[in-house]
Amino acid sequence: MYGHLILAKSCMVVRKIVRKKKRNETEDALNKVMGSKELEVAAVILKELAERKERKNKIENKEKQLKKTPLRKPKEPESGTRPENDKIKRLKELAELNRMGILTTAEFEKLKADLIN
Repeated sequence: MYGHLILAKSCMVVRKIVRKKKRNETEDALNKVMGSKELEVAAVILKELAERKERKNKIENKEKQLKKTPLRKPKEPESGTRPENDKIKRLKELAELNRMGILTTAEFEKLKADLIN
């Protein structure tokens, strides 16, 4: 009679151990998944920081190039040149500065409006 109770009790202990092991395995799996999500977020952040640094370096290089080039004195318009050509040339220069990131779009639009008027 007592043998039957001991057997039943040992079965319950074994079931508890199995349940606990399954729960630990589940928790481990969830921790791995959550950890991989954090790694993905960290990778995205690092990628964005690298891209920012690259853009900043490009801007700094362009600024250095602009500083190295000597400033030219503007040519006095000859009697045959039209002021419209000068405006078009200046507008192209402003567009290039905007494309390089030296001028913001708002600054470009303001200078363009001033040039046209």
